[in-house]
Amino acid sequence: MRQIFAQWSVVGGMVLTVGCTFNFDVTSQRTALENQVMGSYKELDDDLILASSVRGLSKKAPTAPAKVSASKQRAFDARQNQQFNRDDIDEFKQKQILGEAADGSVVLLPRGVAKAAQIIPNDHKLAEKIAAEENRDRQEIWRRIIDANEHLSEKDLPNVRLTYAKMLRDTADAGAWYQDSSQIWMQKPVPRASEL
Repeated sequence: MRQIFAQWSVVGGMVLTVGCTFNFDVTSQRTALENQVMGSYKELDDDLILASSVRGLSKKAPTAPAKVSASKQRAFDARQNQQFNRDDIDEFKQKQILGEAADGSVVLLPRGVAKAAQIIPNDHKLAEKIAAEENRDRQEIWRRIIDANEHLSEKDLPNVRLTYAKMLRDTADAGAWYQDSSQIWMQKPVPRASEL
């Protein structure tokens, strides 16, 4: 009887082990400023979702949206526009027309940097327009980050921009072009098959 119990214990243990999964999140340490920038973007996204839901309505006038400050409204609008343009920006990055500059702005890649032999003029014009919109939106959101964080002031704007640029470099897709902190254009390496 003990032998049968021991066999079932081993089988039961294997079933339990096979049915279990372990998820490990490996994170790098981030600076306080990186956490503030990421938290502000997440807060804007959460607030946008809330504002578009029934919960975003004011208790005094249930059919009217709750009031937000002008600064926050501009940041909402900027974040919505960023989300609207995201596919175009990603496409222009893949086509090697746009890249991320060291100062946190998205720019047309200088000639000779990207491998793209020839850029279609219409793509160039649209990419220029989308980049201008994205940079305008980023400015609004950076200003909102400073306004919303009591530990930041206008003099911190360059650091907010540099932190944002670093975060974009760290999370860039393989093959994307960016400027490093020395303003040298680099392409994010494609992982080797052994690294996948």
